[in-house]
Amino acid sequence: MKANEIIKVLNQFKDYSYQRILINGTWGIGKTKYVLDFKEGHSEACYVSLFGKKDIDSIIQEIYFQILENVPNSGMKKVSTELREKLKNVNFRLPGVSISVPLIGNLHKTLYKELDKKDTFIIIFDDLERKHDDLNIKEILGLIDSFAKVENIKTVLLADTDQLEDKDKDIFKNYKEKTIDKTYTIDEYAGEAPIEIMGEQIWNVIEKYTKEFKFKNLRTFEKTKLFINEVVRVIGEDNFTDKFTKDDIYRMCLATIIFRIEHKSELVLVDDDGSEKSKFNKAYYKETPSGHIEYALNYILKNSLDNSRNKEIFYYIFKWYDSGSYPNENLLNLIASINNYEDSTRNFYSSQEEIILVIENCRKYLNNLNGNESLQEIISKISTAFSWCEVLSINFGFSEDEILSKIEKNISSSIDFKKGYNGNDFPSGHVDSGKVRNIIISINQALRVEYYKQLIMRIKESYETRTFNEIYLDELSFLINHIDQEAFKDTLLNAFNENQYFFPIPFGRITEEQWRWCYHIEGNIRKFDIRWGLNNFHEGFKNYLYYQEIIKEDKMLQHRLEKLFGKGISHPSLP
Repeated sequence: MKANEIIKVLNQFKDYSYQRILINGTWGIGKTKYVLDFKEGHSEACYVSLFGKKDIDSIIQEIYFQILENVPNSGMKKVSTELREKLKNVNFRLPGVSISVPLIGNLHKTLYKELDKKDTFIIIFDDLERKHDDLNIKEILGLIDSFAKVENIKTVLLADTDQLEDKDKDIFKNYKEKTIDKTYTIDEYAGEAPIEIMGEQIWNVIEKYTKEFKFKNLRTFEKTKLFINEVVRVIGEDNFTDKFTKDDIYRMCLATIIFRIEHKSELVLVDDDGSEKSKFNKAYYKETPSGHIEYALNYILKNSLDNSRNKEIFYYIFKWYDSGSYPNENLLNLIASINNYEDSTRNFYSSQEEIILVIENCRKYLNNLNGNESLQEIISKISTAFSWCEVLSINFGFSEDEILSKIEKNISSSIDFKKGYNGNDFPSGHVDSGKVRNIIISINQALRVEYYKQLIMRIKESYETRTFNEIYLDELSFLINHIDQEAFKDTLLNAFNENQYFFPIPFGRITEEQWRWCYHIEGNIRKFDIRWGLNNFHEGFKNYLYYQEIIKEDKMLQHRLEKLFGKGISHPSLP
């Protein structure tokens, strides 16, 4: 049964012989919405959420005052004006708020007496599974059962019984037959609900994807719409073009929500038949953000982006949803590069002279770089130029090394430490030219070396300014454990030798930050020998400190160094 049919059931309920019905369905499928829509037009209905309710008295009080407020023609209108004024600004849902209700001890008789006996009054209880632990489910079912003894009172219970705690499930199962006359199961949301939430423009794009997944929870659409609204607002209307389309943003936001919320970040669409191919696919998509993105593109969106280059935006969309933050400048630069990309199919209709001009303009562009241009923009331009050079058998005029030299400043300015070591790589999936792919490989190598250099510079700055920011030493520890490039080793070891090991001698009065920095420096130097098979770098470090200990002749320094190394340090050449 669809959720919107709840209104029809409730409209007909007063004419049925049933007095107690259950409307059961999963969270977010739309039960509450349609119940409240029904109540909006029916003063003879009362809605009570059991969410957080601790006792029956609080439920009875809420029913009583809702009738007082919503049934003006009942005998309760005779309640004194003074009482109404006192109740006007009281929120009975607030913890600790209570009031003495006339005849509260015999509410059933009061309701029967005060309500017009010709009209049926419907009391709707929602959120059974969200009641407080102190409220026994037997008490709720007992209250519903007792209302059945009042001729013109009918009750509706809304729940997702699958979400009941195990102890409550057993009780509910045992008492349901006695308490509930009829159960209606809501297993589909209303057909019009998603389009009402998303709007026609978005729904027309994402509808085909949602049909395959058969969502039960409308909150998936609500979360998607909210996320889309945020992303579109930040990017700005002016940045959407026929290359970078809103439709692709809709698709990527939807796929992100499906993967993170509906599928709980699990690879549920990858066949798990135990075959080698299945194992390979699982391993390929499982661990890294880039693997998750490829999975979402291949399995959720079926590679249906308007522009395949827009998948580079997917990295930012994923991180945006996970962290709530976004690298605005980098994201907008990437969008600009996508919009500025000279599409080869568009140039297909150009003359040879016009194509040669495109190539020449790319050469001029490289000669006039100022270091602020994004790598995405640079790669898109040289990719177009190289593709046409191959078609026209023209030499581009710059070797790979010359191109790397010209974009050296751009490589340096593009490093983003928030992305971490692996996050700064430039993706090459959209590039057709083999030469350009080789250039991207070289750029990525240069990016990693530049990352090393800038990390060392930050360590040096933190050491010299005595700010002792440990985050840089933690990143260094990661690089030591995971990276074996000789260029990194040599650059790093030389930097340590030239900067007194970045070790602030713990002499005299020190701070906790300084001591923690000393501890991390010693640990990283020890890793140099263990991880890279060095025999004497840590020993050289100890010798350096040995001479400092002798020169200083400070007992506190000696004590701290003993704590640092686990024992006293001595010069290996001395007896």
